[in-house]
Amino acid sequence: MMETRDTTVTAETLKPTPYEMKISQPGTTYAIRDVQLEARVTGYIEAVDFKDGAIVKKGDRLFQIDPGPFEASLLQARGNLEQAIAARNLSAHNVERNRPLVETGAVSREQFDTFVSSLEQNEGLVEAAAGELVGAELNLGYTTIRAPYTGRLGQREVELGSLVQASGSPQLVSIVQYDPMRCLVSLPSNNLEQLNELMAKGEVKASVRVNGTRGGGGKVFQGVVDFLDNQVDPNTSTVLLRVRFDNPDTWAFPGQYSEVDISVERIDNAIVIPEVALRAQQGGGQFVWLIGDKGKITRQDVTVENIRSGNALISKGLRSGQKIVVLGSTQLAAGDKVTIVTDPSKVDGAADQTDDEKAKSAVKAADTTAAKAKSSTSSGSGSSSKSPGTSQ
Repeated sequence: MMETRDTTVTAETLKPTPYEMKISQPGTTYAIRDVQLEARVTGYIEAVDFKDGAIVKKGDRLFQIDPGPFEASLLQARGNLEQAIAARNLSAHNVERNRPLVETGAVSREQFDTFVSSLEQNEGLVEAAAGELVGAELNLGYTTIRAPYTGRLGQREVELGSLVQASGSPQLVSIVQYDPMRCLVSLPSNNLEQLNELMAKGEVKASVRVNGTRGGGGKVFQGVVDFLDNQVDPNTSTVLLRVRFDNPDTWAFPGQYSEVDISVERIDNAIVIPEVALRAQQGGGQFVWLIGDKGKITRQDVTVENIRSGNALISKGLRSGQKIVVLGSTQLAAGDKVTIVTDPSKVDGAADQTDDEKAKSAVKAADTTAAKAKSSTSSGSGSSSKSPGTSQ
């Protein structure tokens, strides 16, 4: 007869728990607008009205190019237009004055045609002069360079007195829009069916954790999916997904690591267990230790539907009211008798660990398992245990 052992473990009694299935993937934040401002006219910088890195509002003046030469050009264009209008008016009077004389023969038809031609030419000159006036007005307006939208400025590339060219050399300063912000995600193609179903129902909401980890940290923003690319990358079997979120306090910067969660389904009465309670078995698959009468344990195979944030959703093998081993010796065997303790440091094999150390070990184990599952899913694995990188 096989000898049974008596060991200490922590345990949990199963009960129905709400669980939210999510698609979770890492991503990178990026700005909706990020442009380099350039001069549209040539001239000398007369004023700089900002500090490097400042947040500016749409319409704020950033640079002033010396407007003097352009004011002079505007006056000249106005004068040219007035001259053209005067010449056109004179030609119009000549045509009207000589029209009756053509009928009496006092003015020949050829001479009258000359008057008409002169009028048409002068009308063309008026149009040309009007166009030059509009151009002069535009050029004068271009000497004042304003923020095209609200955003954060970079480091200026020119200083007071610098000569700037209409050709765009040198560039003046960059401006990045921070609100709203976007996050780009490479979504595994096996999530497309679920995502398309969600998008067909309407707006798809998503949460974005910026500059954090799967364990927390950073800051969480609420956003929506605003773009799904039209093809899958055959090299990675992923499709580009974009999430837009509000960033009014400019907390998030472009280029930051982020985690995107897209809610797929909420299960109200799910069986959820700590991921550390799962044991791997040879040949694949997972199981847990059930605690029965008088503390004896039996092995129970389970099907894991989803793993997220250190918790595993069980779709088959467990039911409400059962009691399972959470933390226990790796040497447990069917038929062993266990004593339940609430202090993880009292678990056999963990006596030399403090509570805090044990908790850290559990979190590390959960992160490692999730990372392995995600890697398996991304490479097309058919494992029944799904990671946060798969549909959840």
